[in-house]
Amino acid sequence: MSKTSDHIPKQAPRIGNAFTRFIGRMLLRLKGYKIEGKFADEPKMILIAAPHTSNWDLIIALGTILSLGVRINFMMKKSAFFFPFKNLFMSLGGMPIDRANPKATVKQIIRTFEERDKFWYAILPEGTRKPVDTWKAGFIRIARKANVPIYMMGLDARTKTLHLDKLVLTVDDIKGGQTGKAIEQAEELRLYAKEKFCGINPENN
Repeated sequence: MSKTSDHIPKQAPRIGNAFTRFIGRMLLRLKGYKIEGKFADEPKMILIAAPHTSNWDLIIALGTILSLGVRINFMMKKSAFFFPFKNLFMSLGGMPIDRANPKATVKQIIRTFEERDKFWYAILPEGTRKPVDTWKAGFIRIARKANVPIYMMGLDARTKTLHLDKLVLTVDDIKGGQTGKAIEQAEELRLYAKEKFCGINPENN
């Protein structure tokens, strides 16, 4: 099995200890998954993962977070933060959001990027486990406003691999640059992921 240092750069936000890393490895072994690649050496970034087709994706995500000892924050509806799960979700990186007020959620995320020295924030651009023809482009708009890059992760059930794939700059950050709306860049990334990766339920890709 690969070492944590093979995947985690120096500037990554960290979490956990030897015991939680052991738990994470057990979760990945439960599904027979391995991790390939290395995160970008950035203290702050938006992480996206695709395709999201199964509830098992959560187990793989938690296994990755715990086994690598990396703090990746993620959004969860605030109604999920109730006893006895509230402290667990918070310790794993969960952040309660109000889905009825998306503008407040965006402000909350951007403010957190401004306040923290290190902050990795994960978003599922599909927004659902069902098949979709477009991705929600909010992650690109957030990255622009927070002035942070995007990092793509890909799940491939054919090889049981989570790929730490590539760093993506928003179009406003590309010198000489490309112009276009966030939705256009989101579509480029969707087609890239669709061609390269395959979810646990491939009919939902």
